[in-house]
Amino acid sequence: MISKINFHRAGRILDLACGTGLVTFALPRYMTSKALVVGLDPSSSMLRSAIKKKHATTTSCEIEFIRGTGEFMPFRSSIFEYETVGLALRNFGDKSAVFSEAHRTLAHSGWFLSVDFVVPTSSLIRRLYMFQIFRLLPSIGRLVSSNWHRTLTYLAKSIQLSAPPSETCESMSEHGFHRTFSEKITLGVVVLIGGRK
Repeated sequence: MISKINFHRAGRILDLACGTGLVTFALPRYMTSKALVVGLDPSSSMLRSAIKKKHATTTSCEIEFIRGTGEFMPFRSSIFEYETVGLALRNFGDKSAVFSEAHRTLAHSGWFLSVDFVVPTSSLIRRLYMFQIFRLLPSIGRLVSSNWHRTLTYLAKSIQLSAPPSETCESMSEHGFHRTFSEKITLGVVVLIGGRK
């Protein structure tokens, strides 16, 4: 996902559903000192972890974390050159609202980029993958703790219910995005999706 960003024109990037900052902290490595990265997430506990990391991290640009959701972004219109979502698009309750808000808050020619787990289209890979995420991983998680078992079971169900990439691209187009695309990664287990305002 990061390889799709033109950092020469990326003055402001918004990382949606940033969690503890996996993508947020990766972005400044390529940005100038005058740039800004904003991480947005609804979870206070996730943001507390991200802010702790921020205080222990030296970056070339400014990083800010804000509590909020992708469906109701607390930003004025047309201010970000890029908006990213790392392994979380399937978790949004109202993707239509997310795409609408992303289109509103992106600057002209800005890009929305998402990388996320999906159900593979290949029947063989799909069967192996579904066995792994529904049977193998939760069983291993149970050996660690009940929390890991619950987390991995939720992950499996959320992947199973995720929209096909073509449907996501179509929804983005309906909200004004152009040049939408999807690229399969890791045998189709992960997909990179993007669209331009």
